[in-house]
Amino acid sequence: MDEHSKRIWHGALLLTIAMFIVKILSVVYRIPYQNITGDTGFYVFQQVYPFYGIASTFALAGFPVALSRVLSERSDNLGDTERGTIIQSGFTAFFAAGLLLFLVLFLGSAKIAFWMGDPGLQVPIQATSFIYLTVPIVAVFRGIFQGCEQMKQTAVSQVTEQSVRVACIIGFSYYFISHGYNVYMAGAGASIGSVAGSLAGLLVMAIYFYRSENRKKGWTIGLKPSIQTGFQLLSAGILLSISSMILLLFQLADAFTFVNLLRQNGMDPAEARSLKGIFDRAQPLLQLGTVIATSVSLAAVPAVASAKMHMDYGRIQKTCGISIKAVFIIGLAAAAGLAVIIEPVNRMLFESTEGSLEMAVLGISILTVSLFLVSTGLLQGLGCSTVPVMSVSASFIAKITGNFVLMPLWGSLGASFATVLASVAAAAINLVILERKTAFAAAGKFHGIRIGGAAAVMSLAAWLIKSGLDQVLAESRISDAVISIAASAGGGIALLAALTTAKVIEAEELVSIPRLQKLQHVLKRWTERRS
Repeated sequence: MDEHSKRIWHGALLLTIAMFIVKILSVVYRIPYQNITGDTGFYVFQQVYPFYGIASTFALAGFPVALSRVLSERSDNLGDTERGTIIQSGFTAFFAAGLLLFLVLFLGSAKIAFWMGDPGLQVPIQATSFIYLTVPIVAVFRGIFQGCEQMKQTAVSQVTEQSVRVACIIGFSYYFISHGYNVYMAGAGASIGSVAGSLAGLLVMAIYFYRSENRKKGWTIGLKPSIQTGFQLLSAGILLSISSMILLLFQLADAFTFVNLLRQNGMDPAEARSLKGIFDRAQPLLQLGTVIATSVSLAAVPAVASAKMHMDYGRIQKTCGISIKAVFIIGLAAAAGLAVIIEPVNRMLFESTEGSLEMAVLGISILTVSLFLVSTGLLQGLGCSTVPVMSVSASFIAKITGNFVLMPLWGSLGASFATVLASVAAAAINLVILERKTAFAAAGKFHGIRIGGAAAVMSLAAWLIKSGLDQVLAESRISDAVISIAASAGGGIALLAALTTAKVIEAEELVSIPRLQKLQHVLKRWTERRS
């Protein structure tokens, strides 16, 4: 592998590690926040969270990637002036979009809160809107460095941003609640914490930029932006962002429909808001469950793109096939395992078992969203970036429709089923088109029955451990933690044993994936032991 390839893989690894840390932090802070503010406080936070999440996606997965792609693709033919024009065009377009979204949220906060069915959300929405003023600047800095194949700066800024954000959210929420303020002020404090995190990430990028050669070239000073280039960068950034927004868009749909539909069916507003907070307990678990799929998708993009560039269609087929199979196994195990231990997990994290059935049903979407995410990465590697956008758009419409149809029948459980059905639609569209383009299903035996059997063995083992410990441990959150961890570990061991016995994945399949070939001797030894 040449130095250029090594640099690309090293940068991709840095971003993957940073993303994993950010995801874990994003999951962890919600638990103490809910414990501090209660279910209604968690409802307030989750109602405005999609607005932050969309901004964060623009700053991480959309605008920087769009800018960096143009800079890297044209790097051999660009002088400083041309490069500066592209950067200036991107900044102008990104900032115009950010300013527009800021004004819409800030000035329209009262109307948006009314549409959500809760006027008290106005201040938290206004507080969140300020993040759209920082996103364009952060995105341009990240795009500049990533266009030069320098990923360290983005990785450090991501981790810094999320660390400061988490600390501020927990600190502000505790301060407001302990000093007698209501949950809406705590929610506004959490939103301010998110803005503070974004400013910290911006500061890190500004320091890196000031110390770099980029500043000395004066790429962004005194140059006239191109409207056409800016529009192209903005469009590409939005399309890239939408592909990463599937769970965010589901939450956005719930933010506008969940409470309103419950109230229309006669539920007291306060009860409906509390129920929404209980329903949203599943969100950190869904995010955690899809982390591995996100990591696989990030690795799949350069692997498939490289194979496509060399016209190695056999490797494309094998990479797609094993990636889908691996994520299917992980997603199915996570969904089934969560369903088995959902009650102790719910008590351990959120102090009660309320909403456990809804959380278990929502857990099914770990499998379907994981399949969507990995197939999105594979399609993007093949250059089919518009397909995931189409899938997400269809699933968003399906989610809203599902809420309107199912919630009047089954309440919050209907919203859970709507999410699952919408995510099935997104995954199905992606997989059907991916199969047509690669025929990945013919890459090797899928062993669906064996995988299902292994998941059943895992679920049974986890259930037996949970039931046994339930009989001997007194009811407490510590006991629930012991039960959850023990059942998860036991189930995981049972799953690995079942998969190994059933020979679901062969060593030859794994070593066909780039970066796993170094493990070939270990995998061969593993195969010999099984035979």
